[in-house]
Amino acid sequence: MRSRSSESFFAYALLGLVASGYFALAGSGALDRPTLILTFLALLARFAIVAGFLPVTITDRHIFFAGLAYTAFYPLDFYFISADFLAATMHGVCFLAAVKVLTAKSRRDYLYTGAISFVELFAAALLSSGPSFFAFLTLYLIFTVAALTSAEIRTGSRGLSGRLTRLTLIATAFILTLTAGLFLIVPRTARMAANLFPPNTRLTGFSTSVDLGGFGAIARDNRAVMHVLSYTRPLPAGIKWRGTSLSRFDGRRWFEPQMPGRVIPAIPGPAVIAGLLQRSRRDGQRLLYRVDIQNADTGTLFIAGIPEFVNLDAFQNADPGILQTPSENLRVLVPARDSLRYEVSAHNAQPLATPLTRMERSRYLQLPVLDQRIPKLANEWAATGSPAEQAARIEQRLRSGFHYKLDGPPSPVADPLADFLFVRREGYCEYFASSLAVMLRSLGTPARVVTGFQSGYFNNVSGLQVVRASDAHAWVEAWFEDRGWVTFDPTPAAPLAASAGLLARLNMYLDAADNTWQEWVVSYDLGHQIALAGNFENALRSRKFSWPELSRFKKTWAAWLGAAALLLYFGPRFYRSRKRARTLSPATEAGALYAKLLKVLARRGHQKPAGTTPGEFAVSLPPSEAAGVAQFTSLYNSVRFGGDAASLPALARMLREIDRN
Repeated sequence: MRSRSSESFFAYALLGLVASGYFALAGSGALDRPTLILTFLALLARFAIVAGFLPVTITDRHIFFAGLAYTAFYPLDFYFISADFLAATMHGVCFLAAVKVLTAKSRRDYLYTGAISFVELFAAALLSSGPSFFAFLTLYLIFTVAALTSAEIRTGSRGLSGRLTRLTLIATAFILTLTAGLFLIVPRTARMAANLFPPNTRLTGFSTSVDLGGFGAIARDNRAVMHVLSYTRPLPAGIKWRGTSLSRFDGRRWFEPQMPGRVIPAIPGPAVIAGLLQRSRRDGQRLLYRVDIQNADTGTLFIAGIPEFVNLDAFQNADPGILQTPSENLRVLVPARDSLRYEVSAHNAQPLATPLTRMERSRYLQLPVLDQRIPKLANEWAATGSPAEQAARIEQRLRSGFHYKLDGPPSPVADPLADFLFVRREGYCEYFASSLAVMLRSLGTPARVVTGFQSGYFNNVSGLQVVRASDAHAWVEAWFEDRGWVTFDPTPAAPLAASAGLLARLNMYLDAADNTWQEWVVSYDLGHQIALAGNFENALRSRKFSWPELSRFKKTWAAWLGAAALLLYFGPRFYRSRKRARTLSPATEAGALYAKLLKVLARRGHQKPAGTTPGEFAVSLPPSEAAGVAQFTSLYNSVRFGGDAASLPALARMLREIDRN
């Protein structure tokens, strides 16, 4: 009959196979909460059944009605609930995985369950972009090898599970090593899959339009959306990553109408953004940095400082050109769907004063119908002085007299700006920026709202500046005759979160791992191959040994090789001597083997009565068991009481035979 050890091993391996595929898919973020919970409960129920905690049998009748119900549910899911083919299909895959993992009994069921788990993993590979997928892939490989080996050897003896586990780990390590070698040679083709399935946008937080009350939920999202490498000096504290300026306001929403811009070619060489007068400035300092953004569908370039040169990654952009709008926004002509990388040489100083045309001035002074209290409050706060002094006073009143808060109005209001200024007196950045821009326009000062990201934090593990979704920010640019566009930020500082040193450090390591994964796994292509080969060649060329240095090198390696040889020679001998020292006496081992025999017979319904000798118990057994047990008992007596230590291995073999039959 089949060994219970191998049967249990196979059941757990099959469950792990489906579970690793499920968790890989769950880690992609493509599953909704009900699907996650129901599938997890099915896996948990299967674990309880395999472990013997839940003695439940699911009949074919139950399976039929469950399949019939889901067949009717799928069109509803596709047309009305998910309204998306990929999402509805993922729901169907999870339903099939739950049903098959709960009901698999035959070889055909097991093959079907394995195929479903592979579909889960394949879908996760298309939808995932983080390093957690690699961990689940490793688990999937382990359980795959375990399921395959235990499926072939399900009639083994005791101790088989341990040997199968070792074989599984060795085979998985070999597969991963071989796969990694091929991976470094053959470029990834994930970008072809990106044309079939829309990516999960990582660049959350930024928007090319701002609805009053739309940034609150974003500020709670701490996912990294942008990584910056500074080539020269650390980036200034509190620096802003300018994305898009917005000039039109309808009372509830800021946006930028489409207008023709200037196309700047980026090949050959970097794109020249600024004019000669700006590039020849000697005041301030220049910044040189690289920005990496994942899934930047808008193609917006986020710039710190005044951009003078921008160098696009030619491998990532089929048409490496840049569009500069009349509002000085920059974006690539053909946005890259998977990632966007560019280098910037910028000037960190006050922009040069540039005149506004009559049409531009009118656009930056446009206002909808306002609550009359707003212009009155603007005049009261601004008092007298130059337009720049008035703007600074209004900025200070907003920063000191109002509070930063992530929660918006409990219900929609007719005039959100008036509600912020005269009722709630608290909100988040777009309320403060809108209030300042509208007040300046009511005073005759051209102004616009700018969206982008605020600063970020420096990760000293990866050496990169990390910008998160919660760093999304809105501020104001006001225009003055003698100074041009000047930045104002009326939003008060957000309350500092409680510092968690260990957790913050762990997040740094996780972000560094994720960035490495994005760089060398998700985005691995011909360009990365060339860079990897170039780095390896430079490392070889830069390492030049002098004769004294080479002599020390030989001596060091000779010492290490000698130590390794001694360890290989004496290590096994020491281990065997320690093992012999820990070995039990033959009589004790014989007693342990007899105790195991009694457990095997007890599982078959033959319990040894108290006070019965081993010989009497063997004679009382049914004929199918009596002969083998009697022979075992005779040999057991000779080992334990007769000192026949040489027969101990034969006694162990007899026990395995009895257990297997």
